[in-house]
Amino acid sequence: MASSIENFYPRPSKALLYEAFIGKHLNEVPTPAAILDRAIVERNCRQMLDACKSLGVRFRAHVKTHKTTEITRLQIGQSAEPPRLIVSTVAEAEHLAADLDVFSAPGTETFNVGHKHSSMACIRQHRQLRMMQILYGLPLPPSQAERLGYLAHRCGKGSISLLVDNIAQLESLATVHRLSGHQIGLYVKIDTGYHRAGLSPNSSELKDLLTRIVEEIEPSGKACLEGFYSHAGHSYAVDSRAGAMSLLILEIEGLVQAAKVANTLRFSREDGHARRFVLSVGATPTATSVQNLDCGTTENTSWHQESAGLKKCIDGHGASFELEIHAGVYPILDMQQLATAASPSAVEASGNISAEDIALTILTEVASVYPGREAPEALIAAGSLALGREPCKSYTGWGVLTAWGLPAKSSGWMVGHISQEHGMLTTAPGTASPCDLHVGDKVRIWPNHACVAGAGYGWYLVVDSSLPEDQRDKIVDVWIRWRGW
Repeated sequence: MASSIENFYPRPSKALLYEAFIGKHLNEVPTPAAILDRAIVERNCRQMLDACKSLGVRFRAHVKTHKTTEITRLQIGQSAEPPRLIVSTVAEAEHLAADLDVFSAPGTETFNVGHKHSSMACIRQHRQLRMMQILYGLPLPPSQAERLGYLAHRCGKGSISLLVDNIAQLESLATVHRLSGHQIGLYVKIDTGYHRAGLSPNSSELKDLLTRIVEEIEPSGKACLEGFYSHAGHSYAVDSRAGAMSLLILEIEGLVQAAKVANTLRFSREDGHARRFVLSVGATPTATSVQNLDCGTTENTSWHQESAGLKKCIDGHGASFELEIHAGVYPILDMQQLATAASPSAVEASGNISAEDIALTILTEVASVYPGREAPEALIAAGSLALGREPCKSYTGWGVLTAWGLPAKSSGWMVGHISQEHGMLTTAPGTASPCDLHVGDKVRIWPNHACVAGAGYGWYLVVDSSLPEDQRDKIVDVWIRWRGW
């Protein structure tokens, strides 16, 4: 299927969205609406890039949470090196390719030339300057091979890499190779404890897969093994920075073990030397824990031990392998991330992550109030389709009402019950008496899981908390979300 994803999921007109929303106060906006704070997103992205740079490791940004051009640009920063990205859907990769001119390297431009052949030449030159390295982050489903092949041809050699964790997936590489016209990069998915996808680093299945790659796939020219990939999704269960860092170390060691299996099979470079594999590790709790290494906290001994252990691990393996950290929800954050206590605050260098670091709120409206019930409740016009239905381990609700517009530092309300389009606000734990609410009040909610909460919206309305106080609740931009799979 050579057709662009935008033929099936066309984006709304940015001009019409600007006309409808720019300059409006949040109280004037139809609800529910997804609101992003630009200042917080910028701060969170900058902190991640700075941390990886100081550690001497590469960073690969996952775009699945936000699915926007604007946040992708903030995630990759201003480096002249080709940005490394991960996608969860082929559509995300197709949208990135469509927005290629947006991700130009510093000091480069995209030229509009009258003659069509000259224009294409300029685009090709531009791609060479800012080629993206996109990893499709799901073990290769055969039905996606055709689209991925066309996409790899469109973006050029070295632009698209694929994940595999089963010998049967290798059969689809013939289609990708035929349509792309060049060799495709491969990463092997390793299970380092999450048990969702991937192979154990000491399994016979891994050795069999690697043997097939080195003996059949690489000699055929279809693909080349670039590295190993792990996702520490189980890190969402941690409750400390030390705990997250411990899992990051285990991730690295697991991929080192897998790479050593590959080394026994004599994967080599063109010059005959042993291949220097990329080891890609992370999830937002483990990835953001690297931001703590130089943080002057007074945390317990286990934190200092894990910090020293991580530095030793990185220094010990950095010469043999190229270490890479990946993460996705960190630019936005949510209640699940607060519950891990794995990240430092971008607001206070010595403090833990707090609600001030969450960029996404869901704006909704109070539809009714029930003060006469056994405990006071209020109905909001936002349910599971607007907020998501993801639990959070730190409390029993489906979102927390912020204090925005209320005369208190805490609202005292949480989303206690939820159905498709209804949300019931109930008293939050530890609250004696929540703030008074009235029919028609606009309220903002911190969602449990930003990836799922954002999925119900076609765009984000953007505000900026770094502006003067009387401007902070006015919409300054609209960021369109990519759609499709």
